[in-house]
Amino acid sequence: MGKAYGYIRQTPKDQNDVTQLTMLMDAGVNEAFLFEDKISNTSSDCPAFRRLIKKLNPGDILFVTSLDQLGKNCDEVKEHWKAITKDCNCDLVVLDTPVLDTRLGENVKDIVIKSFNAFSRIKRNYAHQRQAEGIAIARVNEVTLGRRSMPIPDNYTAIAGMYGNNQISAREAARRLNVATSTFLKWYRGGNTSTQKASVEQR
Repeated sequence: MGKAYGYIRQTPKDQNDVTQLTMLMDAGVNEAFLFEDKISNTSSDCPAFRRLIKKLNPGDILFVTSLDQLGKNCDEVKEHWKAITKDCNCDLVVLDTPVLDTRLGENVKDIVIKSFNAFSRIKRNYAHQRQAEGIAIARVNEVTLGRRSMPIPDNYTAIAGMYGNNQISAREAARRLNVATSTFLKWYRGGNTSTQKASVEQR
């Protein structure tokens, strides 16, 4: 039989880790085989977990008090579950959820991974559905999607003509119109007159 390890991922919202320590030691984990990361609000780095993964050998058992100890989100939990049960070929026991005990059978490992995959698909489909619904509602309400276009000033035609005749630079034209040079050139290049197009090509 392999070694029994325990892992604690303590976040700022956790008051203390005494309860988790007690649960892990009651499960048969020796204090020398306990690994703990303290996650701050500014960093999610888990050096203890990385050290733990390197120590695990096939046949070892990792105990955690709850599933969220394996990561900060669903994708990370799924990734770590797979790394432990498949890549390291170890058993994983979630103490507050008795059915999440891979010692019950090899199928537990696969069922959990498939459940995570299904949940990820549902989440993606839901996000796409909400996005499509939002676009549909915006179209019904005639809402412009994306960045709103800036209206072209009344004096644009005269200034664009001066630019087209090489009387002023694009930068000066933009200054007179009180817009960015890139905005003026975008308007100008979108014009339909041959004079404008020829002038742009020469510059």
